Amino acid sequence: MKLRMKPEDFIVEEIVDFDKISGNKCYLYKLTKRNIESLRAFSYISKKFRIPLRDIGYCGLKDRHALTTQYVSIPKKYGKFSLDEPNLKLELIGESKFLLLGDLEGNRFTITVRGLKKEDIPKMKENLKYLEFGAPNYFDSQRFGSVFDKKFISKEVIKGNYEEAVKILLTKYKKSEKKIIKDLKRFIAKNWGDWNKIWNYIEKNNIKARLYVNMVKELKESGDYKKALSYVDDRLKKIFVAAYQSYLWNECVKELLSKYIPEEDRVYYEYECGTLMFYKKMDEDIFNMLKDKKFPTIAPDIEYSGEEKKIIEKILKNEGVGIKDLNNIGDLGRFIYSERKILSIPKNLKIGDFEEDELNKGKYKITLSYELEKGSYATIIIKRAFLGVKTKKRKR
Repeated sequence: MKLRMKPEDFIVEEIVDFDKISGNKCYLYKLTKRNIESLRAFSYISKKFRIPLRDIGYCGLKDRHALTTQYVSIPKKYGKFSLDEPNLKLELIGESKFLLLGDLEGNRFTITVRGLKKEDIPKMKENLKYLEFGAPNYFDSQRFGSVFDKKFISKEVIKGNYEEAVKILLTKYKKSEKKIIKDLKRFIAKNWGDWNKIWNYIEKNNIKARLYVNMVKELKESGDYKKALSYVDDRLKKIFVAAYQSYLWNECVKELLSKYIPEEDRVYYEYECGTLMFYKKMDEDIFNMLKDKKFPTIAPDIEYSGEEKKIIEKILKNEGVGIKDLNNIGDLGRFIYSERKILSIPKNLKIGDFEEDELNKGKYKITLSYELEKGSYATIIIKRAFLGVKTKKRKR
């Protein structure tokens, strides 16, 4: 199957409670974007209308490779604006308070899955029958962009492996990164430890990327890997910590569900950090017990008990770290306690018919639409719906 062959195959619409965001200090805008990252769109609006970026309020960040609709607030003192460009539209719809991340209620998704083989349709129909039972509420691949070869920068810092943490940062790359940066990282990997040579490469190629320049300069001067990490900006630090904490939560939930899901009903799915366990179907009594249940994130300053404690201790033992070791995260930040629902259950689920796929001759497509609570990943529901069907991701 193929996902996101075009932005219109992945439509996301924010759900907000307009009563909760009511106010009169800001104008409320609907922002529609196509194939553009949210932060890039905000930055463009900021520069075009000369509004400080910090004064653009929003509830969440939306997928780049999609057609998305979300809400932003801008203080009235900057006046009223409108924007209507091919891939970006800003429309004034009313007044509100200044929007914050917590103001999001959820998202509505309309997703078209393409490239389906006719022989897979019976299997897919069987999967779709049980979709009302949802899926494990895992953090999905979008959360793990900083993970390479199943290695987490945060975990390396926790274990005191500062050189390895820096090596991941300076040598690993995604295909989507700019060529100049990929070339730099290849050169660093080939000449690891020869910081003078690497510094000369940076100067010769006029590389301006501040993070890499500052880290290499520090290593050239002091050779201190721990100090080199201090040049990572706060946004990236949060991403590194969140990635490891999210992985640990996934592992805990997988362990918990294994206590309730018989082996014959389990299906496994490979992802960046290992394996996710899904269920083909779930006993209704177990579903009713789990549907509103939450599992906490792991944080070193929390006392856990009962089943949660046993699961957390087992997962951390598998990782080779103790819960108090998580305090060794240094200036990357800290592990923040929160609770997250174990299951992601789609609301207002609508399943279309299997139709001929106009973009893939001889194949079929189907469109699903549903709503999820904030923080839940639409792609997890898709993986659940098409268990056993090979996925072909769009080329980035």
